Amino acid sequence: MKFGLFVVLNALLLIRPEELFPEITGLRLYLIVIALCTLITLPELLRLLTPESLRVRPVTVCVLLYFVSTIVSLCVLRRFEEAFLDFGPEFAKVILYYLLLVSIVDNATRFRTFVATLIFFVIILTAIALAQQFGIASFPNIQPAMQRVIDPATGEESAIPRLCSSGVFSDPNDLCLILGLGILSCIFMASTGEFPLPARLIWLLPIPLFVFAVLETHSRGGLMGVLAGICGYLFARFGGPKSLPYAAAGVVAVFAAIGGRQGGISGGDTAHERLMLWTVGLTNLFNMPLYIPTGLGMEWYVEESGHVAHNSFIQTYVEQGIFGGGAFLGAFVIGAFITYRLGRTIQAPAWAMEVRPFVFAVICGYAMGCYSLSRNLVLPTYMVFGIVAVVVESPSVILPEKFTVTRRWFFRCVLLSIAGLVAIKFATQLLGMAGV
Repeated sequence: MKFGLFVVLNALLLIRPEELFPEITGLRLYLIVIALCTLITLPELLRLLTPESLRVRPVTVCVLLYFVSTIVSLCVLRRFEEAFLDFGPEFAKVILYYLLLVSIVDNATRFRTFVATLIFFVIILTAIALAQQFGIASFPNIQPAMQRVIDPATGEESAIPRLCSSGVFSDPNDLCLILGLGILSCIFMASTGEFPLPARLIWLLPIPLFVFAVLETHSRGGLMGVLAGICGYLFARFGGPKSLPYAAAGVVAVFAAIGGRQGGISGGDTAHERLMLWTVGLTNLFNMPLYIPTGLGMEWYVEESGHVAHNSFIQTYVEQGIFGGGAFLGAFVIGAFITYRLGRTIQAPAWAMEVRPFVFAVICGYAMGCYSLSRNLVLPTYMVFGIVAVVVESPSVILPEKFTVTRRWFFRCVLLSIAGLVAIKFATQLLGMAGV
């Protein structure tokens, strides 16, 4: 029953029927289902949060530390009401979703079923978006994002509609990232499983639809995430480092074939504007060294410039300091490293080895998307962390001592956080020197 409720919860979160059909607005279906799901999963949630359980759950610890960092950054600035009555409770619902995912999707069968339902929901999201885009249906709450485009030959300015869907996917960048997850999920379902190969190939049928929708989003960051995910899949499954030159050549070919705004690797004016946002945030952080540990506070970017940073890692470092930036970066780095080492230096069961390329691809692709998009607080990010945690934190995976949460682990995470901030600072300076 709890897994069935969790599937319903995902449908409500991803498709958002109350936004599609205003006549049912106010039913609070999401709150009802998540409350029921939490109630029947409470024993598992409590066991998950015990010190003994968290000791072998490094990704979950990073997620929880990141949540704490958001509250701390507000409290340091004496924004207590926002921390405990406004932002805190809202973000806590996202963290609760992550904990439910890790608690409920706890074996190979449920993991595979969960991925299959994600494909189904992404198909629905895509169909809704395309139906709205091409006038087949009309949903009042879905409005295309209009992108200003200047023709380099004539200098004329025009606007192109960018594909959007419902809920959090009203932003074309978010929609593009979930489409990338859909593509990788189709590849995973088609390449694994007990059914004969011809039957499994049916899972590849949605991919052309997803690819077409990716192009309609005109999202450069989202496309980079999709391509990074596919490269991650090839890297993990076939050739390791030897596959990288071929993957890189394929990426360049794809960008060249697409052309236009989405295929412009240099990024043009948009890339320069984002680089300026990154530079301003990091400069302000380093000019106030007392705030480096906890950051300049949640929503600093929006309050100062009217825009997000368009880089999840820089945004977390600037707004939540080394504490939050390290926790967010750590969830990606630790999750990816453990996933890649499964079956090598980390003992893992057969089902974890089977899903390993998929999970590695998902986290690599989403990390790339996050580098050019601010997605550190949205639910799909914690869905990705949950997919990783279900595998790397499975009881049947034997983590070496260096990966378990100990004092030494915390010390290494602090070093990782500092190194991450320094690396991001130098990378931003190098991009500026390169004339981006």
